Parts: sequence; structure tokens; C-alpha cells
Amino acid sequence: MSRFPGTGNRIFRLGIKPFLAVLCLLLPAFHHSAAADKTSVLSLPPLLAKPTATSITLNIVAGDAQLAWYVTYRPEGAGKDQGWLKTGEKTVAAHSASEASLGGLRPDARYDYRIHARQPGSRSFAVAASGSFRTQKLLAGSFSFAVISDSHITPFHKDRLEVLSRVSTSVLKRKPDFLLMLGDNIQTFTSHGGPVTDPKFGPLLYGLLRQGLGDLTASTPIFLANGNWEGENGWHSAREREWAKAARKAYFPNPGPDTYQQGGSPDQDYYGFAWADALFLVLNVTGYTKTTHTLNSLAGESDDWTLGEKQKEWLEVQLARSRAKWKLLFIHHTVGGKAGDDANSRYGRGGGRAAKVGEQAVVHGWMRRFGVQALFYGHDHVFTDMVVDGIHYTCVGSAGAPWKFTTEETGYEKYWTPSGFTWVDVTQDSLRVSFLAPKADGSEDEILHSYVISR
Repeated sequence: MSRFPGTGNRIFRLGIKPFLAVLCLLLPAFHHSAAADKTSVLSLPPLLAKPTATSITLNIVAGDAQLAWYVTYRPEGAGKDQGWLKTGEKTVAAHSASEASLGGLRPDARYDYRIHARQPGSRSFAVAASGSFRTQKLLAGSFSFAVISDSHITPFHKDRLEVLSRVSTSVLKRKPDFLLMLGDNIQTFTSHGGPVTDPKFGPLLYGLLRQGLGDLTASTPIFLANGNWEGENGWHSAREREWAKAARKAYFPNPGPDTYQQGGSPDQDYYGFAWADALFLVLNVTGYTKTTHTLNSLAGESDDWTLGEKQKEWLEVQLARSRAKWKLLFIHHTVGGKAGDDANSRYGRGGGRAAKVGEQAVVHGWMRRFGVQALFYGHDHVFTDMVVDGIHYTCVGSAGAPWKFTTEETGYEKYWTPSGFTWVDVTQDSLRVSFLAPKADGSEDEILHSYVISR
């Protein structure tokens, strides 16, 4: 590819600096277009994150004015006489994100919530949004979750927002316990995973991502993984990484080292949690690799991707100590590449083909030793499943990106290209993984492929 996808040759005719200057001028208009919620008080639907057995985080983004706000909540189906619990009152600036922790909850229980807000000049609070959620499931039992990847959201391509919205609507109808997003959720304005070059760009992109997810975020907790397009790659400058990180944490708070007993990174870019009898470990391969790995770069090799020493040590410890029946890993791409050609191998493509390449060979050895059943990843924009030594390497498809990579690029012989999402049903005896493609007319999703792991 001679140009980076998603913005067109016109950017290069303009020149990148004039283009970015124009974008800065247009940021308020883009932000307003993202503010498509049903109320002018909040610019976006609320977002649920970090669900534990006793708490959950609720994140809002204010509209055109400063807000004072708080949340009331109580068990779903509570009688009229049952009172509402209440968070403390907070203040948030216009077009800014804020979050509150809802505590005192019970495990595996549904709750209703209401967001109360008051703009300057108003004498009383009014309900700005409402929804419901389920807390963390601790005891063994059945549940379902969804996985998407590679939405590549950018303000220049409404079609990607439309695809993500269609996928999100289908996921919402199925009522998963939570959603995992495996990276390249947004697309920075520089070639093939370049940095965030202005502190305003991160909030813009993550706001658009929230818009594409729509009402899904108000009832389904979201867990994020980093990809190579989020602007936090190890070869970016420290300042640019901080801009990208601050926006991600503001708009999509992830678990920190103290959220769950599995711990993780203070930067919320890798972490673990348990749900029923399943262990979920979410990894970051792009953030700790220092060598440049842009597409067609000759600097990075297919076998020099790394999780970094701290993340590797953490991963081995979590796998070794867990007695969960199901152990699952989630990452943007494998920690090594073996694709259809040299450039794409260096870029980290290939999934299970790269199981024995570089540091992925170490991870694969741990997966075999400690009983991991599957590794879910994105990056290659198709759905495919490859079994290596009894372990499923499952590429979960794309939920917005228009590029569907072929055998020539990935090396995959069997794969599915429609945009869609991966759905996982977990029981005590089996784990069923299905890839579904939503239909434009809103009719029932088409199941393109499915497999079952039994125990």
C-alpha cells in the first residue's frame, strides 16, 4: 500500500500539516456530530465499565454545558417502597468525561440506575439517562459475552460508524454479560498506526467510537484492548502516548491493578478478571514493542514483538495460579507474525500460523502447560479459527474496517470476510464460539461459522 487507508489521497495533496490544522478548526463540529444522544444534557449514552461483584463504574460525557450530576440505583424489579442508593454529587465540564462508582452491590444481580443532572441556572436535578446492568458472576454457571475488533473509527468515514452501529444493535439484542473490543477500535490520522499528534484528537476519536456503540454501552460493560491504531505503540514518543492514553482512560475506563484480584497494569492496558468459572486475560502487544512495526517497515521483525518483561511475568503468574475451568486470552494480534508475505509477517499477521514464532512461542508454551483453550485476536479483519496443539487461535472479524485481507496477505486458507461479531456461550461443560453477520434490514443475524470446545 502506498498510502494509509481511511483518509484518501486528498490529504496528501493538501499536505499533512495543513490537513491537521483544518481538522483542529473542525473539531467542535465533529464533537457536536458525535453528540447524538436523546438529550442535550449528555452528549453520548452512558458507558458501563469495570463490573465487579460489589461495584460498577458509570461514565458520562457532558453536552454543551457544565453539569452537576449523581446516580441513583437499586435492584431490578424493586418495589415502589424500596429506596434508591445514591452516589456523591460530581461536577463535569462541558464536552468532558466523568465517572462514578456504584458500590454496595450483590454478585450476579441486575440493577436499574438513573443519572440525575443539573446545568448551570437550573434549580433542580432531572433524570438525564437511565439503564440497567448485571454485576460480576462469581459462581460456576452459564453466561455469554461478545467480542468485536477493528472498527477503525475516524470522522472521515461515516460508513464505518454505520457498520459498528449495526453490529452494536445486534449485540445489544442478545444481551451479553459484557463486550470485549480487541483493538484498532479507532484510527489515528497518521499512517498505519501512527501517533496521536494533538491532544484534542484522542477525545474526538473515542467520542465517535462511543457514538458508534450507541445504547449498547448503557447496559453492557465494555472491556478494551489496545491495537496498533490507538496511538499508544511502544515506538511512539512519550508525549504522544500520554495524549492517547489519557483519552482512552477518560472515555473507556478499563480495570486497573486493584480492580480484580488478577491485577494488571496501572495504565489499564493489560488486565485480568474472572467471570463464573472462566479466566479472562487481556494483553497488550503493541504498547511494549519498541521497534517500529508500521506496515512495510523494515525495522521490526516478525519475531521481535514483545509483551515486555512485567507483562510476561504477570501473564505466567496468572495462568499458573488460576484453577478456572476455562482460560481465555485476548490480544490485538499474536506476539509474532507468520502471514502470507514478509511485510505482513513483520506487521503481526497470521494468528495460529505464528504460534511458534518469537515470543508467541513462549506464550503458546504457557497456554499448553496451564490449559488455555483459546486465544482471541483481531488485526486481520476476517474471522478464522486455527487449532494448534489443541488451542484455538480465533480471529474475531471486523466491525467497521472496510479492508478484508486475503490469503496472499494473511496466509489463511479458510476465512470469512463479512463484518460482524464473535459470540461466546459458556456453560460448565462447553464453550461455543460463533461468528455472526448482522443483516442490513435488521432481520436475524446470520451464523457464518461456529465451533464447540467441550470438557
